[in-house]
Amino acid sequence: MKTTGIILILLVSSLVIPLEYSHADTTLPPTNLKAQAISSSQISLTWNAPVNATQSNVNGYKIETDVGCIGFFTVLVTNTTATSYSNNNLISGLCYGYRVFALNSAGSSSSSNVSSATTFSIPSTPTGLVVTPVSNSALKLSWSTSADDGGTQITGYQIQRNGTVIVTNTGNNKTSFTDSNLLALHQQTYRIAAWNNVGLSIFSNNVTAKTGNQTGNVPTTDNGNFGQAISDFVHKRNELLKKQRDEILKVMKDCTEKMSNTNSSQKKQIQKDCKIQLNAIKEKYKDLTKQFKEEFKNFRETAKSTLNEAKKDKTINKENVKELKKDAKSFEKDGMKQEKELKKELKRANKDFKKEKKNQKGKQHDNED
Repeated sequence: MKTTGIILILLVSSLVIPLEYSHADTTLPPTNLKAQAISSSQISLTWNAPVNATQSNVNGYKIETDVGCIGFFTVLVTNTTATSYSNNNLISGLCYGYRVFALNSAGSSSSSNVSSATTFSIPSTPTGLVVTPVSNSALKLSWSTSADDGGTQITGYQIQRNGTVIVTNTGNNKTSFTDSNLLALHQQTYRIAAWNNVGLSIFSNNVTAKTGNQTGNVPTTDNGNFGQAISDFVHKRNELLKKQRDEILKVMKDCTEKMSNTNSSQKKQIQKDCKIQLNAIKEKYKDLTKQFKEEFKNFRETAKSTLNEAKKDKTINKENVKELKKDAKSFEKDGMKQEKELKKELKRANKDFKKEKKNQKGKQHDNED
């Protein structure tokens, strides 16, 4: 009996010991799963191994995906030993959810945290496009950036005028653009779309505007080219003064010739008509000059503000600022000189006109005698 007892103990021991070593617990789940969109067709996954992971108790990882982030997971990868994975050939602009399980000889752990990402897509359409005239040859476009950048930065905008691309890609995220070298009083239609690394958005609605009249409005200062803008003002102001002078001198010349070649009974009517014409020209250019001065005042304020901002940002050096101020002073000085010359010439013409009028009166008296 004693021998039999020893044999039973050995048999029991032989059964128990193998059971202890053939059984293993499932491991803890992976941690810190992160999904990150890399492009319009790729999402990168990274995670940490379980806190109790060793070579003996973690054989690999199973990855599941939820296409569309609707809560329905399917197996994406049955077993990988890495703690990262790149999911490729995905659909642009679609949400993908992920979870990871640790594997060992006992089976699968519970799930890691769920992480999701949406692949990049084209941006949403820019909104709020407004087109306003800034001169007789330029229109300024401004708009609001896309509400959704598609997951990646806006890299620029495409601009179309009358159905034709005039700027393929502005190459920056500025939400304004000035279209120059246009014909005065001509209507133009624009639409815009946004670029990102994926592609071009759907175009905005069409917006139509017309360039200004021949006097124009304030030139744009978006490009910081104040020297050129001032030069444009000088040219426009000189053209305005020249037109005024030419029109007045023409009326005076015509009136003088008419008075020289007509009888005394018609001269009073000619003088009256001439006076009406001269007053009409005076009023016309009075309004235009007032408008021009107001535009220049606005321009100076804009230029001053922009220069101050530029100085703060150190985008324009001190020498350039001095040069621009010098240009502005030169503009005003030149303007005063032009106005003085115009007044002198008009005064001279008026003197000649009065002299001719006096001569005509003298001739009239001689004829009466």
